[in-house]
Amino acid sequence: PRRVRLRAMFEKNVPAIIISRNRIPLPELKLLAQEYGTPVLRTSMITSHFVNECTLVLEELSAPRGRVQGTMLEVMGIGVLLQGPAGIGKSETALSLIGRGYSLVADDVTEVVRSAGGVLAFASEVTRYHMEIRGVGIVHVPSLFGVSAIRRDAMLDLVINLHPYLNDADEERTGLKETEIEILGVKFPYIALPVSSGRDMANIVEAAALNYKLKQLGHDAAKELDDKIVNTFLRKVMK
Repeated sequence: PRRVRLRAMFEKNVPAIIISRNRIPLPELKLLAQEYGTPVLRTSMITSHFVNECTLVLEELSAPRGRVQGTMLEVMGIGVLLQGPAGIGKSETALSLIGRGYSLVADDVTEVVRSAGGVLAFASEVTRYHMEIRGVGIVHVPSLFGVSAIRRDAMLDLVINLHPYLNDADEERTGLKETEIEILGVKFPYIALPVSSGRDMANIVEAAALNYKLKQLGHDAAKELDDKIVNTFLRKVMK
């Protein structure tokens, strides 16, 4: 009988019963729901659409998430996370990039969540669209630069760490040695950029983002130059 089958379902401790197309619940269903303390909900959506939407929401709610120090921007379609010690100039660099037409996602602290395509970055509700500029204070980015200067969220692609310049530091000069950093179990290219007086960090970050984009398109300038040098050397040796 139908009541026996319904009771067998309720005994599995289902968290809720959802009825699609705004259909009226069966009397037996309502009585058993009261007996087991199970909520009965209704939706006007058709079953297939509701299942798809519900799956997406459940995936988002159960996805790994966290918080990372850094300012998140979108530069030429590339999600760039600027990291570095306090006072190194992350927000100032971000402000220069925003002035060039790129978009702010989050300042200083970035929320991250794992998604099917990688890691999605966004700002907290409290600080969204605001930046702290030393000597100026808190600024509201869309009020200064317009709504095109902000994005609610962006996929993370590249992590750039700004650090003080040291004379004896072993800096990467060719780009052949690639470093990665892991965030929520996903590995991202990691670039360490030394900061010194007179360096236009916004210009360098812009170049790093563009170089990453070219690599994704299969054009690796450092490797191509290295191959060219090696081939030239081999031709000279074989003569």
